[in-house]
Amino acid sequence: MDSELWATIRRLHLVDRLSKSAIARRLHIHRKRVRRALASTDGPPKSATPRPPGPSKLDPFKPYLAERLTTYPELPGTSLFREIKGRGYAGGLAILWDHLRAIRPAAPKAFLRLETQPGEFAQVDWANVGTITIGNAKRKLSCFVMVLSYSRMMYLEFTLSQCLEDFLQAHVNAFDFFGGVVPFKINYDNLKTVVLARVGKDIRFHPRFHAFAGFYVFDPVPCNVRAAWEKGKVESGIKFVRSSFLAGREILSFADLQKQAVLWRDTVANVRLHGTTHERPIDRFELEKHQLHPAPSAEFDTSVLRTVVPTRQALVPFEANRYSVPCALVGKTLTLKAAPHRIELYDDAGRLVADHLRCYEKYRVIEVPAHYAGLLAQRKKAKAAKTVEVFLTLAPECQAYLKGLVATELHVPTHLDKVFELIHRYGKPEVMSALLHALPYNAFGAHYLERIIHQRRAAQNIPEPQPLVLTKKPELARIVVEDTDLALYDRFFDRDIHPEGDVRPNGDIP
Repeated sequence: MDSELWATIRRLHLVDRLSKSAIARRLHIHRKRVRRALASTDGPPKSATPRPPGPSKLDPFKPYLAERLTTYPELPGTSLFREIKGRGYAGGLAILWDHLRAIRPAAPKAFLRLETQPGEFAQVDWANVGTITIGNAKRKLSCFVMVLSYSRMMYLEFTLSQCLEDFLQAHVNAFDFFGGVVPFKINYDNLKTVVLARVGKDIRFHPRFHAFAGFYVFDPVPCNVRAAWEKGKVESGIKFVRSSFLAGREILSFADLQKQAVLWRDTVANVRLHGTTHERPIDRFELEKHQLHPAPSAEFDTSVLRTVVPTRQALVPFEANRYSVPCALVGKTLTLKAAPHRIELYDDAGRLVADHLRCYEKYRVIEVPAHYAGLLAQRKKAKAAKTVEVFLTLAPECQAYLKGLVATELHVPTHLDKVFELIHRYGKPEVMSALLHALPYNAFGAHYLERIIHQRRAAQNIPEPQPLVLTKKPELARIVVEDTDLALYDRFFDRDIHPEGDVRPNGDIP
């Protein structure tokens, strides 16, 4: 019992005249504590004498443990546990650990604080910082941090993996951020992306990482095993990222996270008064940047390289997604090259055969319709099925329109082909608008859609689109591009139809 509680109990009883039970209820304590406080007039009552510990299963073996530790002070607890087990010890490992901590306390280690010369050293590390949702996928989120040892100038970026390629690309981005310059030495933990194997001072570096270090002419210096304090500057930098940037921050998307990180890096991290140097990192960097050596003019290729074989559906799997290739390449060995934003595929002659935007969701199929042109020409059933599949993706109402079209006596594949011809001629928004207008009237068929489009165009005095004829390079007309919804411009203009047929924004005086 502390002195404050003892004094409060005495005041409530002697001054306020409360009973012991009333004091116990008010202070939410047991009445025995109230009685003990009132019985002690010289000060708070002393705690009861603790009960002496009972016999332990380890007691018979303590002399043996003391003897072994006298001879071999560094003998690990697991080895001692096996030894006393063989001698009949029936207890657990936890009791042994508690006893060893009492008789062999860990001696605190002293560290020598070192300061490096400008441009001499940088330190690098990863940090696991949780997960982030991208579309239908939850991806692990990592933070790459590089700190220049002299100035404490920090570079950071967030990645969706800790693979070697992302590690190398983050280095390239850091060198660019520092102004196209590279430190002479970089300090690392024993990451698998840096060190493949290590026995004492004998280190076997990852061959691609070693090639990267040779390209940028810096000396990689791994820390000793289990000696993270040797790169304390970047460790402190990561702690600062967690406490000052990540803690309590609302993140809308991965792109938003990267944007906020750049803003925080430039307006907080590198312009703060550093707790060790008592100078701003950006000011010390003005002296250090002239001591760093310039990076090569060309960049090291950090793309992910994989050897892949397309499936029978002309798809190549990569990171839980599938990307299409021309159907003629099914079964052939290709080279996949994955950059942060693009996926490229090359044949054995080094020719680019497919190019996609990289998808960071999962279980998506990223297709280019032109890749199936040869297959669809050979297989009419496949062409019809693919046409129906593509038609159903145009709008939610296409499902009902297709059902009505099937119920008629019309040839469905022919009319769907004509619908796509209308889309090619008039654009998807105009054809889908006509389809929505025709659906309540059960007007199923491409000829109804074409008639609705003609009537609307005539009412608005809009001429028919002219076909594009490329006589010199007709293959350019077969290029497939992503449709752009021009309706997004409508929010700038509220369109109004003049009785005489001209179109002008509302509010204009004729």
